[in-house]
Amino acid sequence: MKAPRPTLREIVRAPAVSDFIDRGVVPEASSPEGAKGEVPLSVALPAELLEALRFKMEERGQELSGAFREMVLDYLMKDG
Repeated sequence: MKAPRPTLREIVRAPAVSDFIDRGVVPEASSPEGAKGEVPLSVALPAELLEALRFKMEERGQELSGAFREMVLDYLMKDG
């Protein structure tokens, strides 16, 4: 008998994700040279949105990879 398919929450909610949701801990970035399990992603943004992102990153002392990971996790965990 086949096991039931996992939900998106079960797939995405690894311990690092739970730490982010529960305590706001952002996981450390791995090496940028095509680390195992990572997929490169390109996003086109309006200039004013990119400037706002840079401002927030500087304010929080984050790098782009950490800020982007945080935004993606935030988006995935939103209801509706």
